[in-house]
Amino acid sequence: MHRFRQRAGFAALAVALVATGCKWTGWSDTASKNSAHTARNWIVTQQQADGGFEVSGFAGFETPDAITAIAEDAQQQQSWSTSQARTAVRNVQRGGKSALDAIDDFADGPLTAGQAAKLVVLVAKPLGYGLHNFNPQNDATTRDLEAVVDAGLQPSGSYGAFNATLYAVIAKKLAKATVGANTVALIRAGQQASGGWGFSGDGSASDADIDTTSLAIQALVAGGATATDTNLVKGVRYLAHQQQANGSWQSFGSDDPNSTSTAIMAITAIGEDAGAKCWRDRAVPALTANAYKSPLAWLRSQVAGDGHVTSANDAFPPVNTFATAQSIQALRRGWMPAVWLDAVRCP
Repeated sequence: MHRFRQRAGFAALAVALVATGCKWTGWSDTASKNSAHTARNWIVTQQQADGGFEVSGFAGFETPDAITAIAEDAQQQQSWSTSQARTAVRNVQRGGKSALDAIDDFADGPLTAGQAAKLVVLVAKPLGYGLHNFNPQNDATTRDLEAVVDAGLQPSGSYGAFNATLYAVIAKKLAKATVGANTVALIRAGQQASGGWGFSGDGSASDADIDTTSLAIQALVAGGATATDTNLVKGVRYLAHQQQANGSWQSFGSDDPNSTSTAIMAITAIGEDAGAKCWRDRAVPALTANAYKSPLAWLRSQVAGDGHVTSANDAFPPVNTFATAQSIQALRRGWMPAVWLDAVRCP
């Protein structure tokens, strides 16, 4: 199974903040901003005839992340501007259509709870659209994204696939709605002995991966976990142990920009700076004497001459936009992660 196909299927302060307040961002990081802008310029060359970015052909897979990436690049100040985000995305057009036309058409069709949650997190909230009347095209059809998410809730607390449940928790937090205790309990139960989480959310398995673990950490923060939460601490410790000497994280045995990006977002979500070693040393004191390479620097090093972020998935043409879009989000960190703990400063 291709990596992107699997993905398509899917310390101290205790105050969780949503899209405001103090977190590490790429605003003052000139090198990351420049790399992100170069990568953004490549993404816009991949726009499809409907305005979207589904290069790999999976509806709703690439376009939401591409929208967030273009919106990230457009920010002109440290505080997030939904108007700048919306204008930037609307101005990238092919044949008179923008990604907002494509995503509106996608939202008008059948949606799972996970798909609706992803639209809340990556499109509606960062661009300032209503969750109950999502309609970027201003046409005759509106969609209540929050209602679609809520309709997917099962008695167990699940919203369908484990990945969908994780996105649903973040979406509920962004909607300022209550996250069910049984949903948070289900996420906790999915943590494996290694401290990580696997794609299926089976806590008895041993197939933890960086992408799922990083999203689970963000979901726990959205669900109310504090920086000293046992599951959160174990999850961050797992990330620390899995980081490679060059600063990256791997997927399927290869250094991977998506996994590296999601890990950066998870570290940011707990209030830490992924560019500095103190988050790792705090998580695993035994690693303090070890050298540290910034994952942000590694991501920057993966920007190819044409602007796209290289990935092992490039071996499966056509080259899709997912790795590049998530790398832009990680380099800038203006919107994603959408929920975070108050910043923990290094000693």
